[in-house]
Amino acid sequence: MRALLKKQYHFSDYQIGQLEYLFKTIFSEISKLAIFAVIFRRELGLYCFAVSIMCILRSVTGGLHCKTYITCLLSSFIYLYLCIALLPQFYINKFFQLIILFFCMIAVYLVGPVTSVYRLPLPQKTVQKVRASSFLLIFFYLIAVYILPESPYMAAGFWVVVLHTLQLAAAKQKKKGVVI
Repeated sequence: MRALLKKQYHFSDYQIGQLEYLFKTIFSEISKLAIFAVIFRRELGLYCFAVSIMCILRSVTGGLHCKTYITCLLSSFIYLYLCIALLPQFYINKFFQLIILFFCMIAVYLVGPVTSVYRLPLPQKTVQKVRASSFLLIFFYLIAVYILPESPYMAAGFWVVVLHTLQLAAAKQKKKGVVI
């Protein structure tokens, strides 16, 4: 395949490496989502809701990155299990949820984005756009929590935002070289 890409399409080794990384990443993410869909099949709607919020936040602000597929699979499972099954068991009234979401909104704005070490640093203009986007995303979720009735979906989404904020702060410290 490499030879074909080089000969017929004049791709460089670097371009071929980028394509390999892209397909490896896509396969990795799709396989994890499928495995988790099977694991959380009894709460499939809740799983899809939580993953949607998680993917939106992570695509905007980044976060912790694991070096191997298995550690990523395990840490993602723990994250989702906490958000879907365990943490929603602890009731937090709406008023305190709003306060916590407000602090998450501020924290994500100040801390984010945290990109992978394999990516180039973002230009300052992009950083400002990402920060504004993440601020608005959490603000809209805060408004949704205020308006909508309490439900397992809203609880799971709340915990996704909280855990995302915590892991983003941990990723920032890790990137700075601070041991957590």
